[in-house]
Amino acid sequence: MAYADPNDLRLLLRLPPFTGDQEDTAELLIDLAEGVIDDETGQALEESVDTVILDSPTRQDPWPDVPGTGSHKLVLPRWPVTAVASVTILSDTGADEDLVFGTDYTWSAAGILTRVNGWWPTRDRSVQAIVTAGYNPVPKNVRRITLRLAATAWANPLMATSESLGDHSIAFTPESLGMALSDADRKALGIYKART
Repeated sequence: MAYADPNDLRLLLRLPPFTGDQEDTAELLIDLAEGVIDDETGQALEESVDTVILDSPTRQDPWPDVPGTGSHKLVLPRWPVTAVASVTILSDTGADEDLVFGTDYTWSAAGILTRVNGWWPTRDRSVQAIVTAGYNPVPKNVRRITLRLAATAWANPLMATSESLGDHSIAFTPESLGMALSDADRKALGIYKART
């Protein structure tokens, strides 16, 4: 699944059915547009199942004398979360510990893993989770931005800012050498930004 597909771009541009080469070009432009959007949001937006390894930050709380305890909450790298298949505390010396949902941890759509009646360990790479996160389908405003970026690149494959016919010259600016988001696009994509 992608943010848009070549046929969406063809319909937007009001073109006849694509040849094989045109379809390949459309797929490339859509993929590049998705990359621009993912760079802006800091996360891929389409739904996927990922295995993530998390570090638990040291807890900042009024019990500094309690040894070996990490945070009560962990932030997953992607959201919205639609499922958590498993959570495991990884051991650096013995057997890993598979946790039980509801008994040992809970999760939220906002991408927060909460330890029930306990704390996450303080070691780096100490928690593994198998998580389903992202959107299915991708939101319409993201699809619109993807198609606009791809259509702009289709119509202006050299990304030129101006072109003269007499003695033929083409002008570029650094911004024109790639797909660029507008301020309105950045504002629309702001609600999908990854948390750090």
